[in-house]
Amino acid sequence: MSSRTRTSSTSVPACARILGMDAALAAALERARYIYLTTYSAAGKAGTVPTWLFVHDGAIYFTTQRESLKARRIRKTGRVTVHVGRPDGPGFEGRAEWVDDRPDLETRLLAAYRRKYRLLVPLGMGRRIRRGLGAKTSVLVRITPSSP
Repeated sequence: MSSRTRTSSTSVPACARILGMDAALAAALERARYIYLTTYSAAGKAGTVPTWLFVHDGAIYFTTQRESLKARRIRKTGRVTVHVGRPDGPGFEGRAEWVDDRPDLETRLLAAYRRKYRLLVPLGMGRRIRRGLGAKTSVLVRITPSSP
């Protein structure tokens, strides 16, 4: 099944429709192996890290350790900035939240990671992610773009 939808004579990435973003940004997101995720402390201090991604049903998902700085900041403020592909790549503001008890999403994320990160996931990262989610030492995070 194609991730693109035909409209008139141009091809628009499906995630452009779903995420409500412009087609160029959505296309970059579909191709990207990483996002550069900026989280914010309650005082407004920013920190940026590269993060794997999985786009599904109008949101971007990733996993992280529950005690990581980005997880704690997301839990407190939910405010994020996402840059696609590189630190100065196209970006958007969004809201992030922890997603617990969704084994269906965890399974989809791991399958998507196996396709996207073909070497790293089979060599141990997949098991590490699965164990962390099962033991509740890791958390699934959902990012949705803020309304324009």
